[in-house]
Amino acid sequence: MARTYKISFRTRIQNNKSFQRLHDCLKQLNVKHWAYDFQDFLLTLTSELSDFTLIQATLRSAGYVCHFLKLENLEEPGGLAIG
Repeated sequence: MARTYKISFRTRIQNNKSFQRLHDCLKQLNVKHWAYDFQDFLLTLTSELSDFTLIQATLRSAGYVCHFLKLENLEEPGGLAIG
């Protein structure tokens, strides 16, 4: 069974079209659970991908500037936090 990670990026979503593009990128990466906080510009994903650089590269190729903040292993008590 694959480990599940919570990955956080800081980025800006400008409009509904940009929001749809973000949705399409995350779907391509098989990210099923994600949330965006419009006040803090914080994108949080739940994914089986531990390589946040792949996610970051995919988002950047779609035109987003994403600053990686944190990676947590949701399978471990207290989680593994990086960032």
